[in-house]
Amino acid sequence: MTEHPAGVEPYERGMEAKRGGDLAEAERLLRQAFEAGHPGGAHELGHIAAERGDDGEALAWWRRAAEAGLPESAFEVGYGAERAGDLEAAERWYRRSAEGGFSGGTLNLGILLENRGDVEEAMGFFRRAWDLGSDKAAFNLGRLYDDDGKGDLDAAETWYTRAAERGNGGAAFNLGFVRQDKGDPAGSLQAWRQAADLGHPKAAYCLGAHFEQAGDQDTAIGWFRRSVQEAGAEQAARRLGDLYRRRGDEPRARFWTEFPNGLSGYSPEFTMFASAGSAAAIQRQNLLNEAVGEVHIAFDVDARTLTAGGRTFHGMTFLGSFSHLSDTWLWAWANPHFGESVPAVAPLAAVREHGERHAVPELAAGRLDLSGFPEPHQAATTMAIAAAALLGGGGVQSCRVNDGKGSFYFHVDDPALPKPEFDPLSATRLMMTAAEVFPTEQRRVVSGYLAHHGCRIRESEEVVEGISPQGGQVTVAFTPDGLIKATSAGRATAG
Repeated sequence: MTEHPAGVEPYERGMEAKRGGDLAEAERLLRQAFEAGHPGGAHELGHIAAERGDDGEALAWWRRAAEAGLPESAFEVGYGAERAGDLEAAERWYRRSAEGGFSGGTLNLGILLENRGDVEEAMGFFRRAWDLGSDKAAFNLGRLYDDDGKGDLDAAETWYTRAAERGNGGAAFNLGFVRQDKGDPAGSLQAWRQAADLGHPKAAYCLGAHFEQAGDQDTAIGWFRRSVQEAGAEQAARRLGDLYRRRGDEPRARFWTEFPNGLSGYSPEFTMFASAGSAAAIQRQNLLNEAVGEVHIAFDVDARTLTAGGRTFHGMTFLGSFSHLSDTWLWAWANPHFGESVPAVAPLAAVREHGERHAVPELAAGRLDLSGFPEPHQAATTMAIAAAALLGGGGVQSCRVNDGKGSFYFHVDDPALPKPEFDPLSATRLMMTAAEVFPTEQRRVVSGYLAHHGCRIRESEEVVEGISPQGGQVTVAFTPDGLIKATSAGRATAG
């Protein structure tokens, strides 16, 4: 079947309906497109069927599209045959896909041939797949030439380098070992850095191990932390914990050792960050709670609005989600269903950048297992409220989703919301409440709140005193252990 102009218009309308989520209309139009001579209609119908779990119908549509000349559909049929164990049929369809110039079919044909021992022919198809744009093909050529360090290392380096230049993290990682085998330690480190930047889960660990062995503990800690944050690497977590313990830093040792399997407390970096803004965050939260109330919440991530009780608030940022099943937090920027380009998620870049710049792992890691906390849900709420301070005014609202199995968290920065003001009497209550959340940083809680409201601060070992621009005065006395002992509030006296 050759493509007929009459099929183009229903195909384009069908794809638009598919993107808009109207699958019934999409199927109707794509069928019409295929019947009018557009093989892409059958190919897309195959994907729709596959997405709803009907593999048989999907393969039937892909077969029709393949027979009409689409090489990407021939690839899908070949892949289905390979999964079913029919390697003869898989090879036949992969060859058909390769003949049509589809890189996926060409690559998979090479892999199939290699697995049955036809290495030379496989390498030929890998080269063809590379010419068609497949970085995985170059990776496979590098792997075959490498032969676990026993082969042609120059050729392996060439192909791994080509794949890495196209963004293949596995190739960059393996390139590091090839260069190591060739006696190029500097080149090895450069390749592992590239692999780490490309998201390879083991590259940061290798760099950490290298620098620890070289005696550069600070650099080793940085790479081990990255390995744990980005890949949850337990081996890196153990070595990181050991490094901190050797330094006498038990809080950080405990935090990083726990990180892969369930935190029971915040990192010292997060505690310092969050405690300073905690009282102000509670004040903003109280004002938002009064404005919103206990009502049903609706949200629009494109318009950045949150609607509650018939009132619509603007400036909404989708912070993230908490799973009540696994006790895990997922920042919205790390959620594959949303992503950083969504308008309500884009502002979160400020939170992530702050976490990376100031080494606050709770703000930089996409996913956090909070299962070790006494109250994981409350731990997530505290984290969301603290992080929201980086996004401006307002507070945080949450709502249950997925039949109560999860919660979504939103920050609202609407100019129409009431602005928090400094009142000496309420200030002492706010600071006492925040001090209960961060009991080890009570002095920081007090100083942070007073600074937030522009108070003139006077400090001694025993007392922190703040005088607001309006003349309100708060005095907080501390024990030698840094715990709040007494508070007083009133008007500042002249003099």
